[in-house]
Amino acid sequence: MDLNHYIANKFKIFNEYLEMHWQHQPLKYKEIQTLLFFQAYATIDLMVRAEINLYHSNEYPTLSYYYQRIEKYIKIPTKELFPASFHRPYEQILNEFKYLCFYQDNLDIQKKIDNIYSLYQKIAVPNSSHGIYHEIHESLQHSIEFLHDPKIAIQHKTKILYRWQDIDNLEMASAYRSLAKIQQTLSQYQQQSLAEKYLSLIDQSENNQIEFKQRTTDLLSHKKSDSWIKACFAFMNTRKGYVFIGVADDQSIVGIEQELHEHFQGSLDLMKRGLLDKLSHESQKRSNIYTTLEDIRIEGKTILVFKCNKSDRPVYYKGDLYMRNNGQTIRVPPELIACFQEEFYC
Repeated sequence: MDLNHYIANKFKIFNEYLEMHWQHQPLKYKEIQTLLFFQAYATIDLMVRAEINLYHSNEYPTLSYYYQRIEKYIKIPTKELFPASFHRPYEQILNEFKYLCFYQDNLDIQKKIDNIYSLYQKIAVPNSSHGIYHEIHESLQHSIEFLHDPKIAIQHKTKILYRWQDIDNLEMASAYRSLAKIQQTLSQYQQQSLAEKYLSLIDQSENNQIEFKQRTTDLLSHKKSDSWIKACFAFMNTRKGYVFIGVADDQSIVGIEQELHEHFQGSLDLMKRGLLDKLSHESQKRSNIYTTLEDIRIEGKTILVFKCNKSDRPVYYKGDLYMRNNGQTIRVPPELIACFQEEFYC
């Protein structure tokens, strides 16, 4: 019996018990049902069917309290629902994190982190596992990068390490709160790292890999501009490159706040979705494979960055082929298209 059927069967048995006895504890019926097979032990399919939502349960002291109350009706060895391929290396990593708290020298920490990373690579997360396991796996990777960064102060690293100790027991609501705090810290760290990376690129000025666009709409006519699309396509046709939105030609950070207010109802998500949809439509969905879009705060302003990778075949915009040459986006003359394709795609 596979994991999905196993849990579904256990849920059915316990749900039948609740249906028969809910009159004796009507106030507890819904919350026990909601907490049943809380997120660590529920597959996504089951969660959808049963409307199980762990995050609504964080108001309760611990999940284990409710688990103990229903344990006599559903006998489940907690860690047997998921393979040792996840738990064994994960427990080893947590143990290494515990001792890492006592190291004060960055060099010693980095040597230890190298060993931890080799343990991390042994973790296998089955596709059938619930999202919490994939979240932990991803957060571990980002935490290792965070701990390996010599620029991060020891006290910040120690705080992350102690928070990981709270994620030892996934039956505890505190484990999920700690994971949320870790993810928030790592998100801020990644934003800072990205800001430093993109500032260094902006300092290089426009070149064969960097293009600046102050807006995606024309400032005077207020019509949508297509120059940023041509730039993205040129990079996809020629080489890896970055198209910055919210950066002026003189390298000053102007941000996209004004354009957000004027054309996108102040919604960053709406703007990003609109730009990605436009790029996808014009490229016949090829940009979905070769282009990503990030938003980043720099100098108190928001900018957008299109990261473009070279496509495996030419991408045309309204019948024309664009390329990057001498720091400019230019149209490839029809008579040179055959030579261009031979040079870049053969």
